Amino acid sequence: MLHSDHYILAHGLNVQPAVMQLLAEELGCAEDQYTVISLPGHSGEESLSRDSADRWLDSFRDQYNEVFQIHSDVIFVGYSLGGLLMTYLLGEGQIAAPRKQILLAPALAFQQWTKIPTMIPKATLDQVTIPSFTPKSYKANSGVSLGAYKVLFAISQTLNSMISDRYNIPTLVFCDRWDELVQAEGLRKFIELKQLTKWKLIVVPSSFWQRLGKKHLLVATEYYSDNHWKQIRQQIEEFVNE
Repeated sequence: MLHSDHYILAHGLNVQPAVMQLLAEELGCAEDQYTVISLPGHSGEESLSRDSADRWLDSFRDQYNEVFQIHSDVIFVGYSLGGLLMTYLLGEGQIAAPRKQILLAPALAFQQWTKIPTMIPKATLDQVTIPSFTPKSYKANSGVSLGAYKVLFAISQTLNSMISDRYNIPTLVFCDRWDELVQAEGLRKFIELKQLTKWKLIVVPSSFWQRLGKKHLLVATEYYSDNHWKQIRQQIEEFVNE
């Protein structure tokens, strides 16, 4: 069983918030024990444009603070973009730190090819939609605008000059070594460079053939054998309860 804290979960880019609800249930959270943050552009009522991306930080902060006012003992679980926004807002001092946090493939260190959108400076192209290959059952939209990608990278770049003391809290980080978007070695370097002494990185050692076609969806339990997922869940439970 997980600790009795309240869990706040945040999804990734173009991932349905409901995916995090399924993860909370998979981790053993009761219905009243967790809250899922839903970011602009992911509700199905609007597209993932630059306009929606520009509101990510404010929306995340407001939803997080609202829950924190009710539940002061919080465990945060952030996937990809969710982990990036949490790190930024903690660094800025805009939100209170949770007791502990679990980051799943956080968007803090990218594979080189993913930076290509930032090399297109013309804002006139920001509305161009880049198709998403995320499985249909997980994605919120058919694609993500170039402008939204630029916002994601702009937020990540600000971390380079940000003092890390505020987000050096007990943190368990998972990343699959074959993740197509987040670079496991880059996360290791980020932790070392920022002197995040309270962060622990676990690189999931799956084989290339296991991951073939599975992309950037570490939160999807079906991507692992029962035994493998059991190990991941056990590591989470030990971290939360220690």
